Amino acid sequence: MKKTTFLLIAALLAAWPASAQTSLQNALTLLQKNTRTAAENQQVLQLFRSAKDPDTVFATGASLVKIPPAKTMEPALFNLILKSDDPLKQTFSAVIVTAMGSSHEELIPVLQEALTGKNNVLRAYAAGAYGIINPKDNTYVQDVVLLYIYDPDFAVRAMNLLADGAKTQLKYLKQASAAQDAQTRAAAASWLGTLHSEAAAKQLLKMAKTEDNADVQAALATALAANRTYTLQTVTKGLRQNYQTPAANTYALALGFMTGNAVETLRQALASSNQNEQINASRAAAYMAGVLANPDAFHFSSDRAFDSSLLKSLIAPLKTLALTGNDSVKVYAENALRQIEKLMV
Repeated sequence: MKKTTFLLIAALLAAWPASAQTSLQNALTLLQKNTRTAAENQQVLQLFRSAKDPDTVFATGASLVKIPPAKTMEPALFNLILKSDDPLKQTFSAVIVTAMGSSHEELIPVLQEALTGKNNVLRAYAAGAYGIINPKDNTYVQDVVLLYIYDPDFAVRAMNLLADGAKTQLKYLKQASAAQDAQTRAAAASWLGTLHSEAAAKQLLKMAKTEDNADVQAALATALAANRTYTLQTVTKGLRQNYQTPAANTYALALGFMTGNAVETLRQALASSNQNEQINASRAAAYMAGVLANPDAFHFSSDRAFDSSLLKSLIAPLKTLALTGNDSVKVYAENALRQIEKLMV
C-alpha cells in the first residue's frame, strides 16, 4: 500500500497523451516522496493550482491529500472551490481542505456532486472527505473502502468516524468484500488483512473460496499470509483442491507470500501422493521464489537470505516430481525449479 500514490500516478501517465504528461513527469520526484518540506509541498500545491490537464490535477491533488499543505493555504483552496470552473479541481480542493484537519459542512455540496459521478477513484476520495464531515451518513462507506487502495491513512481516518467500533468496521468491510466492483473487493481484502483478528481472517478465507479475479486473489493472498496464525491450517488443506480452480491458486499464492514460514508445509505436500497437492505445492514454491527475488521481499520476509535457503531445500523433492510425476505435475515442478534457480544466481 505504500506504493499506491506512485501506482496511481503511473496509471494516469499511461492514460493521457504525451503532450499532457510533461508537467506531471517533471513533478514525479516530489509526488513520490513520503515526506516533503514546506517549500516542496508549496511547489506541489502551486502545480495543482495552475494545472490545466486532468491527469496533473488528479495526481497532485491525491498527493496533497496524502501530505496536506500548511493550514495557511486553506483560503487559497477555498478560492479554488468558489471560483474555479474545473469540477475536478474543486472536488480535490475540498478533499485537501478536509485532509488538512478541517471539517466544513459547506463543502458537502461539492463532495456530493463528485459522489454522483462515474469516476470511481474521484468518488472514493470524495467519500472519504464526506465521511469525515458527515459521519452520521454511511451511504458511501463502500467508496471509503475503495479509497484504501489509494490512501489508506485517509480511508482509515474516515472509517474511524463512520464506524462506531471494531464490530461495525468489520461489518462494513464484510459488505465491501462482496461488492460487484473487483477493486472494492481487493481493498476490503487488504484492509481485513491489517486487522489481525480471527473474525477478519474468517472473512478472508470465505472470500478465497469463490474469488476468481486475479487482482483480488493477489490482495487476498497477501492478507491471508499476514494472518497465518489464523489461516495457515485452512490454506494448507486448500492444497488438496483441484489445481485448476481459482481457490487453489489463491491458497498457493498465499503460501508463497508466507515465505519461510510455509516451507515445511510445502515439503509435506510435495511428498504427498495426491496430484493436486503436488501441483499446488509446486506452484506455491514458484510463487515463493518470485516473492523472495523481488526487491520488496522485506515486506514478506524478515530474513530473505534465510528464507531463500529454506526454499532451496525443496529442490530435491521438486526434482523427484520433475522426474517421476505425470505430465501435469512435471510442468509445475520444472517451473518451480527454474524460479528457485534464479535465486541462486
